[in-house]
Order: sequence, then C-alpha cells, then structure tokens
Amino acid sequence: MYRRYEHSLQKARNELQTLQGELDELTRQILTFETQVDSYLGDLLDQLSELNAETLTLNEELRHIRDQRLFGAELMRYLDGAPRPARPINLSDIPPMELHTRNSIHLNTDNASTSPSLLIPDIKKLYRKLAHRYHPDLVHNDVDRQHANEQMAEVNQVSRAGDLPKLMKLAGLGITYGMDLHSPPSPPALNSQESSSELTQVEHKINQLRQQITRLSNLPIIKLSLEVKLARHQRRDRLRELEAELRYKVARKVAERDYLRSQIKAFEDQTKE
Repeated sequence: MYRRYEHSLQKARNELQTLQGELDELTRQILTFETQVDSYLGDLLDQLSELNAETLTLNEELRHIRDQRLFGAELMRYLDGAPRPARPINLSDIPPMELHTRNSIHLNTDNASTSPSLLIPDIKKLYRKLAHRYHPDLVHNDVDRQHANEQMAEVNQVSRAGDLPKLMKLAGLGITYGMDLHSPPSPPALNSQESSSELTQVEHKINQLRQQITRLSNLPIIKLSLEVKLARHQRRDRLRELEAELRYKVARKVAERDYLRSQIKAFEDQTKE
C-alpha cells in the first residue's frame, strides 16, 4: 500500500515540476511580448483610455445641460419620478483616472526560490499591464472583444478596491510557487493516510497550475502574438498596422472630444447672453 502511494506521489511531483516549468516559460513569453507591444502601442493605448474617459464625462455634462434647458425647474422632479432610459455605455475599457503610471513591472519569474517580497508588483504598474493586456482595441472579433471587456471590467473593479492579491491572480501571478521542488525529499510517511494527504496537496497544486496555464493561454495578448508571428511570415508588421489603427482611433476620439467641448461652450455662451 505504501509503495503504491509513494509511486503516485513521485509521479505527481514530476508532473507538478513539469507544469511549473511550462507556466514559467509561458509567463516569460507573455511578459516579453507585452514589453514589445508596450513599446509600440503603450502610449496610444493610454491616450485612448484617457480620451474615452474624458468623452464619457463630457457626454454626461452635455446631457445634463440639455436636460436642464429642456425641463428647467422640473428636471429634478422628472429624474426622481422616472429615470430616462439611456444608451448603455461600455465602461470596461476605461481605466480609473487615478492610475496612470508608465513604468514597467519587474518580476523574477525564473527563480522559484526568490523572496516573495520581490514578487510583489506595484498595484498601479500591474494595473497598467492588465489594462493593455485586455484592451478591447487589440482584438478583432466579437468573442475575444467580449472576453476582453469582461476581464477589463473585473480588473477595473479589483483595482478600484485596491485588492493587489486578486489583481496578481488576474495577471497570472496569484498562485504561489508553494512546494519547494528543490528542497530535500520529505521523509517517508509513517502511514498511508499521511501519504494520501501529501498526495492530495500536490494534486491540488497541479490543478491550480493547469487552471493558470489555461487562463494565460486564452489571453487576448497570446492570440495577438500569434497574429504577429503569422503576419511576419507574410512579410507584414502587425504591430505597425495596429499602431496606425490606434492613431486613427485616437484622432477620431480627439475630434469627438473637441466637438463635445464646443457644444458645451456654445450652451455656456448662450446662457451668458
């Protein structure tokens, strides 16, 4: 009975070590590619997010001005009695305005024995990484865009709550390295119950690693990296193409913002007269 548990335990430890290596390599590839994307598109993504937030605020201000002119003294009574139906606005790609740090995250993902304190990133820097990782403007089909919006909404919620552990989990950093695979072998268990308990713990860690690998493999940034590789074989620079697309979107957002500002100013000038 003991030999059977010992064999199962060793097999599980080997699988755990293999999965940890796979996770480390996947994380390294993601961070490397995100650095590349950030150098091409980081400023544009930040600018687009800020413009989205600004146009949203201006739209609300303009709506309030128009409502006030239309309903006058009856505005508050109208609002209290029957809220108007509004066109739903997608807020998931708009980061909190207070988070604009531009520095990168420095994480050592290659050394499992690194001190935990060195693996804790700044929440603002980590937020920015995730905001770029899930940015809807980096995906080009409805399914991926919906997934990016849902993930970005969760990232925003966690960021506003200041919950760094949850933010790290969303970034794929939430699972502690746990078992020290480089430590000396544990002494033989005294009975099958203890062996079973240790085996259960290892199997639990294996399931955690599998889930994390699946989560990271389904990131939009992974699909973008595949697009970039495919485009390279076709002698195209996908990141440069995205840069041009984002510049166009930024220009349109700037025009939209300026138009809203001009509308608000026109209302204000009429009021002064």
